[in-house]
Amino acid sequence: MDGMKVGSRLAALVLAAIVALAAAGCGGGGGGEDKAGGSGAPVVLRLANTNGQIDFTPAVDYFAQRVGELSGGDLRIEAVDDWGNSSSDAEQQVVRDVSAGEVDLGWVGTRVFDTLDVKSFQALTAPMLVDSYALENAVIESGITEEMMQGLDDLGVVGLGVLPDYLRKPIGVTGPILGPTDWQGITFGTLRSNGQAEAIRALGATPAQVHRTEREEGLANGTIHGFETSIWIHQHNPALARLAPYVTSNVTLWPQMDVLLANPARLEALSARQRGWLEEAARDAAARSAALAGKDARTVGDSCAAGARFAEASAADLAALEAAFAPVYANLQRHPETKAFIERIRALKESADAEPVLSIPAVCTGEAPEQASGGGGTAPAYLNGTYRYVLTKEDARKAGEPDLSPYPHTNTYILKDGHFDATGGFTGSYSVDGNRITFAPTDFDFDYTVTYTFTVDDEGNLDLDPVPGVDPGDAFEAGSHTVWTKID
Repeated sequence: MDGMKVGSRLAALVLAAIVALAAAGCGGGGGGEDKAGGSGAPVVLRLANTNGQIDFTPAVDYFAQRVGELSGGDLRIEAVDDWGNSSSDAEQQVVRDVSAGEVDLGWVGTRVFDTLDVKSFQALTAPMLVDSYALENAVIESGITEEMMQGLDDLGVVGLGVLPDYLRKPIGVTGPILGPTDWQGITFGTLRSNGQAEAIRALGATPAQVHRTEREEGLANGTIHGFETSIWIHQHNPALARLAPYVTSNVTLWPQMDVLLANPARLEALSARQRGWLEEAARDAAARSAALAGKDARTVGDSCAAGARFAEASAADLAALEAAFAPVYANLQRHPETKAFIERIRALKESADAEPVLSIPAVCTGEAPEQASGGGGTAPAYLNGTYRYVLTKEDARKAGEPDLSPYPHTNTYILKDGHFDATGGFTGSYSVDGNRITFAPTDFDFDYTVTYTFTVDDEGNLDLDPVPGVDPGDAFEAGSHTVWTKID
């Protein structure tokens, strides 16, 4: 009860600071009104997303936005985040729940289908085969992925499209994972996939099929020694550069490629025009490979600033990896369809445009800084900036706020080297430990802190989620379900 009282004081303090500014700060309080283009209430399709926010899968995020654009708002995609609660079988749950009609749409990585007895996507998980965004795009444009989706019929779902996603790299805890000798005896984290697990075992490592929370716990307690993810994801989850800072930049284990799934009955209930919007949006989203390549290149500097260090496998290392994967290919090619897909992808690889090699500054190589491998709270420079978010009356109503009169109102926070200044002269300090940020206001005559987990998107915007025990009023006022938009 004491914590609730203190929290209420903090929420009240913030409100008191902004109440005089509320009318001017809100701009247009009606901005949350639905606009259906005069055609009645919009149709909303719920999309299961296993991540904490949809922009961690940029092509899927683009698909959702594109549907709204094409339909003029008459058809909308609503992402339901954290589907599967970070469990290791979260993607399998998405497939089952879309099939059962528990959710209208969903997305999963192609890797998961071999655990559901669908083998048509196996070639996309063949190690070190699809190793560039240009090749990813060529595979999609060739029609191969359309053929692969025919294997979804047995699962009771409809494939709307296969979308490009980031290339996945080996990430190490104590040092870079380069040639096969670095793999021997380690436990390596992957998502649920029979093909990926077989490839990890071929290198002498033990696969640990974990997702998000389990993965980070394993990295922290030493039971997981490396894992695979993209350079962009590694940088945008602040805990990862601290727990596992070493990125092998020139080894692509496989791409993540994402399948958009739809419930057949829900799809059939739509009009032909509505289905056309979905199909066109999926085609547009499938052509996003070049944008991903640019993001990787732009991410290196920010990743380095967050504590990551990059290394390149030698030509001998690369040759040794390919040799170690030979038994994996022999097994994959026992399946005639997979063998044919691999051969077609290899042919595309011969003619695919070459991509620029990632430019790694010398300062971003070598040994990781101490704070990246363990260390306490810091105030990383990449968070410096001015952020703004708006809390509406509807937000307040959903949060259970008893007084709606101060809403809507705009909160602005300036973060600079561990100090914050907020709307109405509200000030204090903040520190970061992994993916947690703790605010310590200076406006009380007693010690009080508020802690959130956070993620940072490609534009530097912050998404906060309260850790257990944070007062609901504090969580709401900090915009814990509203993105802090970086404006400077």
